[in-house]
Amino acid sequence: MTITETFKNDKSLFIQTLGLCVFAAALPFSVSLIQGGAILFILAGLWRARKDNTLSLLPAEIKANPLLIPWLIYMAAGIAAAAAGIDPVRSFKALNSDLLTMVTFLGLALFLRPAQRHTAFNVYTAAATAAAVMGIFQALNGLAHGLDIRAHATNHPVRFGEIMVIALALTLSRLFSGEEISPRLKKALYAAAALMISAIALSQTRGAYLGTAMVFVALFILKPASRRAVLCVVAAAAVLGLSLSMLNPRLRYKVGSIFMGANSAVTQTQAPDQSIGTRLILWRTGFKIIKDYPVLGAGPANVKKLFPVYCPPPYPENTVWGSLHNLYIHQTAERGLVGLAALLTLFAAMFITALRAHRAAPSAVAAWAIAIMAPYYLMNVTEITFQHVHTSYAVMFALAAAITARKQN
Repeated sequence: MTITETFKNDKSLFIQTLGLCVFAAALPFSVSLIQGGAILFILAGLWRARKDNTLSLLPAEIKANPLLIPWLIYMAAGIAAAAAGIDPVRSFKALNSDLLTMVTFLGLALFLRPAQRHTAFNVYTAAATAAAVMGIFQALNGLAHGLDIRAHATNHPVRFGEIMVIALALTLSRLFSGEEISPRLKKALYAAAALMISAIALSQTRGAYLGTAMVFVALFILKPASRRAVLCVVAAAAVLGLSLSMLNPRLRYKVGSIFMGANSAVTQTQAPDQSIGTRLILWRTGFKIIKDYPVLGAGPANVKKLFPVYCPPPYPENTVWGSLHNLYIHQTAERGLVGLAALLTLFAAMFITALRAHRAAPSAVAAWAIAIMAPYYLMNVTEITFQHVHTSYAVMFALAAAITARKQN
């Protein structure tokens, strides 16, 4: 039976696959479509389970998910922080985002099938490559007109760089998995990787630079048989980055200022540029909030409300900030040490889950999940990436894919 005939005979499978493809295609672009695609996928999955008389089996499958308890602990800490915070109504509304992320992850882990997973990977890679092309065009077109425009596609340049790192991790995991892939697909994946690396460089995002380096380190450790190939790609990426930096000296400065920024944070000296200086002010503001709300924090989504109190004018970049640009400081300020402990518990469980999936069934699927963990944690040092849909849903997709691959192995 062909795929077309299968879809004709099972409309719920067609709708489910459509929802997954919308979700995957939207990951680099649209929050609304990401969430809409995920909801459609889950609803169609429930429809199929009802048709197959397997609805009664779903609670046990959900209970067996290795991340269910860590997610519930994280949600409970958020609820406690919201109830004890300075604006409970605002905080409880903000928790809807956490709830939808958790439900999406559990739904993906519940209903994702091998054939759908393969299709979704291809769609996601194609969408990320298209976003990379958009970003590269923006940056090079800006240079052609004497403008310093950071690659960003449809997002902020920082978010764009992080999106590209996660997609690059999948692309390289597929290339270095050791699995048989067609020469045509291999060429397409190498081309996609080159475009993504170029887009990351042109995004001028330090967190993405460090994240990319961590992806290479992770794959070098995970794939001993492919280490020569990994090193070749690292060398090619370095040459590509150097070539792009010759076009725009700002790229060289961004890389060099990573160390200077870290040094400024330690010595309390003036930061080398505005973005690093802004982050240092935000982090210090966060520590002031934590000092006054150490246990349960000020409540989710309340940093912006407290910012003028703890950071007197003039504000950095003339902005009242709602993000402290460091997930760990930000969540401690809003959810206290209890919330930070819950977050770290969830992150540790994510890493352990990915590692166990890779050990149980080494594959491109499992490699992606484990290869993105350390870079993801690192990128959250300079951003609140975990709280952004484009990146958090992509990481949850990687984890759900690894869990289902292990379960179906």
